[in-house]
Amino acid sequence: MSIYFWILLNRSERKIEMVSENIEQFTPTKKEDWIHSFENHFYMELYHPEDRDYLNAAFQFAERTRLSLDNSKKETLKFNFYGRMIDRNNQYRMVMIKSIGQYINDKNEIEASLVVIYDISHFKIPNLPLFSVIDDSNKETRYYKFIEENIQSIEIDVPKISTREKEILDLMCQGYNTPQIVLKLSISYHTVENHKRNLRKKTNTKTSSELIAFVMIHNLM
Repeated sequence: MSIYFWILLNRSERKIEMVSENIEQFTPTKKEDWIHSFENHFYMELYHPEDRDYLNAAFQFAERTRLSLDNSKKETLKFNFYGRMIDRNNQYRMVMIKSIGQYINDKNEIEASLVVIYDISHFKIPNLPLFSVIDDSNKETRYYKFIEENIQSIEIDVPKISTREKEILDLMCQGYNTPQIVLKLSISYHTVENHKRNLRKKTNTKTSSELIAFVMIHNLM
């Protein structure tokens, strides 16, 4: 899973302050058209017409959820959203929209936020939700889908990952291959490959790339 591009939102002035230099490689919109634009239709038109209403509802639901919490809890929540976004070739691909940083002002409002878009179009991830809420305070993740005109909490069977498996996954996410993991952890080649095989079986993924994407999407690290 790779970073597609990022956006710095100035929410108090309702505009996009900055975007990544590569944004024109991935969207049909010029970089200068992004800057100082923050009208809802501009951003939402990048998504597949069938996904727009669902995503808009998810964004609003997430904001209401955050506002309903006390101040100490708000800073521990992170949101991941999923939808199909158009690229520069006018093809739709699945992306993960992740808010990785927020500045909350004295009025308890999100004044600015850094949003990163990840390309997950090459991964076949089973049971992908509409969005998920990650609570860093207790390492809990809740999943939501749009069901019968409402956003509802759903249960997703996320496998348990052992401490050793997490160590191997962490090194895989850093780009280490099996021989390098063997040296890092002082275990045998067979043991590393066996752990990888078990992890793919647990997550119903077929490749290391799909496995890493699954881990990031479901906040298993």
